[in-house]
Formats: sequence, C-alpha cells, structure tokens
Amino acid sequence: MASESDTPPIVLVVDDEPDIRRLVRLMLGPSYQVLEAADANEAIALVAANDVEVAIVDVMMPGKTGFEALPLMREKAKRRLAVLFLTALNDQEHRNLALEAGADDYLAKPVDRRELALRVQHFVRLGRQERLIREQLEALSQLQALKDDLVAMLVHDLRNPLTAVTSVLQMLEPKIPEHERGLFLLGQKAVQRVLTGVNDLLKVRMLERGELPLERAPVDAASLVKQVTDTMAGTALSSKLELASAVPAGITLSADAQLLTRALENLVANALRHTKDRVDLEVTQHGGSVSFVVHDRGPGVPDFLKAELFDMFGSVALKKAGGRRGHGLGLYLVRLVARAHGGEVTVRDREGGGASFELTVPAGPST
Repeated sequence: MASESDTPPIVLVVDDEPDIRRLVRLMLGPSYQVLEAADANEAIALVAANDVEVAIVDVMMPGKTGFEALPLMREKAKRRLAVLFLTALNDQEHRNLALEAGADDYLAKPVDRRELALRVQHFVRLGRQERLIREQLEALSQLQALKDDLVAMLVHDLRNPLTAVTSVLQMLEPKIPEHERGLFLLGQKAVQRVLTGVNDLLKVRMLERGELPLERAPVDAASLVKQVTDTMAGTALSSKLELASAVPAGITLSADAQLLTRALENLVANALRHTKDRVDLEVTQHGGSVSFVVHDRGPGVPDFLKAELFDMFGSVALKKAGGRRGHGLGLYLVRLVARAHGGEVTVRDREGGGASFELTVPAGPST
C-alpha cells in the first residue's frame, strides 16, 4: 500500500474567473492534483467528495462569499483543511476579516508564483504531520487498551496461584528444619514480593480507571506510621539501616488507610534502597493538610528528572541516567493514591544530601 507521501496532494482552487483557476493550476505544476470550482456550492461538493488538503479561495464570488464558504467547506472536509484566500482585496480590513473567519493565510492578486507554491507546500506538510500525529495517537490508544487487557489477564492468572503458594508456605514454615530455615525464608520473601507486585499492578489499573473507590475512615497518623515502620523494620534490619519516625500526637485525617499505608510503604522501601545509613519518616500538619515526609541520605534525584519520577516506569529512567534505581511502579502507585485523596506527592533535595519525598493529602473532617 502506498504511503500518503507517495500520493500528490489535492489542492482545490475556488474562483469564478476561469483564467485565475487556470493560472493557479499552471503555477502549482505537476506536484499537485488541482481541482477547480467556480463557486462556493461547487467547492463544498468537491471537498466532500475528495481528500482535499489545501483550498485556495477567492473572497468575492457570486452567491456565497469565500468567508461564508470557509466554515461549510471545513465541515465537509475529510481532514483538517488549510484555506488560503487569494483576492484582489488587499486592504488590512479584509485581511483581518479573513483571519477572523478562520483562514490560514491571505494572499493578494497578483500573487508571486514561487510564494504561492511555498505557502501551499507549507500547509500540505503541516496537515500531513498533524494527520500522522493523530494516527500515532490512535495507535497508542489501541496499544494502551491492549496493555490494560494484558494486565487484567496477568493479574487474574497470577494472583490466585501466588496466594495459594503463600498459604502453603505459611503452613510448611513450622515444619522446616532450622538449618534450612534461612533458605526457606528467602524463597518465602521472594514469593511475597511477587504477590505484592501483582497486587500493586491491580491497584494501579483500578485507580487509573477510577474503579477503586476510597474507603475513607478516621485515621490516626501515629498508628498509621507505626504500622508502616513495623512492616518495613525487617527490610531495614536486613540491610543494616536505621528506620526512625516522628509523629506529633493528635494528628488525624479522613483517608483510605489501606491505600495510604501501601503508598507510604512504597516511599519507605524506595528510600531504604537508596539511603546510606538511615531513613526518617515524619508527619506534619499545615492547616487542612497532612504531610508524610520520607527523608533518605542517598544520591538524590537530578532536577531534570524530578517531574518524571512518579510517572509509570519513571524511576527506571533514573537508573539509565546513572541515578537511583527503581521498580517503575511503586512511586507511580504513590502518586495515584495521593491524587485519589485529592493530594499530591513531590520530591526535593534534602539538606545535607539525599532526597525528601512528601506525600500531602487533605486532612478531611476532623474527628
């Protein structure tokens, strides 16, 4: 199948004077397929029947003027139609009227042959680039839909057997000899990491599609942080790192505790992977917002990547840039959880080195 670049662009000349139409046809030469219309009605019919890319239109014609014809032609066009007015009316008022009507350009008669060819070439190129971009966006949309279907299939096919394996390992744990317990626990943790990743993938998909409604309830910030630090204490200990927290008493918020806990665990896990010796989790309240801030003492985040860090697989780009290494999904889930609560997550440089990740959400009704 021939590509669009292999086909000559169709240009429509609309003028009630046959000599003008013939002159424009000669000017454009063999590079274009030139159609001719003597009035607006004929032009509208030709646009509807052909894939016209550029229309060169006279302003003053019997019946409808070029100004009146322009929106009707655009309505019938098969693509974004570029319209150039070619007229003897060369005063500034008519130029302004042409631009107000939606014209892409305005040329006065007599027109220079080279200028006309260059203007037409320019609008053909712009139109084809725009069409290519639209086609690429449609292809990306189809790929996104395929990705969603693939994710749903993977989550469905992996979640149940992984849950079964986890349950079996829990039942077997008391029966494992002491000298083999280390190896057993290593495998158990690996299965749990895979299951956690699958569950995160499910949460991401549901949050993206708005299918995971928040189960808001009064949450005590200190209790939430303790749950997070208790969960992550084993990871910190195995890496010989310190995990500390500071939460003023009495801070409460209305939130989905399960999702918010998972988001904070992801932030702490990210910090533990990159810190040199210590991670601090602190909570502050400013007006109607509560902020959970995770400080690490790692390599920091380059300024040019801060905005992309919370995109899906954004942390993978950091690895390629020689910075942090991430799993590409955890921080994206943090942002989705934050936005689902009406908040946001940001990263900034930590004084003394490292990075500070701040998850801020509205406190909601006081309890």
